[in-house]
Amino acid sequence: MSPVVGRIYFDTCTLSNFAAVDHLPLLERSYGHRAAWTETIHWEVKKGLRVAPKLADILAARWLGDPVEISSSVKAVTEINNIRRALGGVNASPAEHLGEAEVIYHIENFEQNAIFATDDRFALDLARRRGVRCLESVDILAECYAMAEVRCPEAYELLCRMGDADRGVRIPAHHSEVC
Repeated sequence: MSPVVGRIYFDTCTLSNFAAVDHLPLLERSYGHRAAWTETIHWEVKKGLRVAPKLADILAARWLGDPVEISSSVKAVTEINNIRRALGGVNASPAEHLGEAEVIYHIENFEQNAIFATDDRFALDLARRRGVRCLESVDILAECYAMAEVRCPEAYELLCRMGDADRGVRIPAHHSEVC
């Protein structure tokens, strides 16, 4: 029997990717009932509004629910900072990679059945090596296609549009790898 799948914690980059191509409603239809984000991810989105006004769509997305507060115990802060450093975070920039580190820590320690949705290459690699189940935009769009939420080749074209918007997504060589 396969394990029960819990919430899906979205990273700022993945939410921003879908906002950039005006497809946050696709995430809502497919994952809204299980979506989650942390207070730091919420803060990162708010901080980015100055340079990317489309992020306001994320803040208006009620389906994300209230941001999850991550433990602030000394042990948690130490472990999160160690993960943040493993992702390349430095002391001079204490918020760098903080959202990703918090999600990885939280899933490992409190919601082992949760999934981390991120397009941050380093966070994706580290989380997977630590046993955290992950999705990136290409996986999300493949699942949306399989659930008939998006058609072919639209799923692949959305990835290409994200790439054209300089969103840093992985784009397979051919659309058949998505749909």
